[in-house]
Amino acid sequence: MYKWFVTNYTARTFSEEVRAVEILYPAVYRRFHRSGSVVPGTELTMRMGGVLQALAARGPQTLGEIAEGLELGKASVTGLVDRIEAKGLVARIRDDRDRRRVFIGLTDAGEAAVQALGEVLEDSLLRDALGRMSPEDRNHLITGLEALLRAGQEEQHG
Repeated sequence: MYKWFVTNYTARTFSEEVRAVEILYPAVYRRFHRSGSVVPGTELTMRMGGVLQALAARGPQTLGEIAEGLELGKASVTGLVDRIEAKGLVARIRDDRDRRRVFIGLTDAGEAAVQALGEVLEDSLLRDALGRMSPEDRNHLITGLEALLRAGQEEQHG
């Protein structure tokens, strides 16, 4: 979740600033995009693509972990995963140590779909652009993105 980046500016290293933007920007994207629309060139909704990208970034996860990472309800994520599984893009994997735990992981077709979706941000371009910004401007960017997310959440809940 993005809230752990709300710290005093002097406590952030450049790498922490880059990581903050890597997490905050997709959070802003997820918050304001039309989640029900289909990603051009695919049969996936934006939310389905978000699930696939989360799995690609963090590896196999439980439904609860996916829901928490995407800030969605577990029931919503269960429905998304069911639809993605029907397309052969993810598979359920039982934990050998605890058979009650089930992880969701990408299949080969799912990995190919993630590549087709493209990245939200190009890491090298992001790093280069952030490197050209002053530390003060990077801090303002991060603070502004956090404020935008808060404002969006207030609208949703208010």
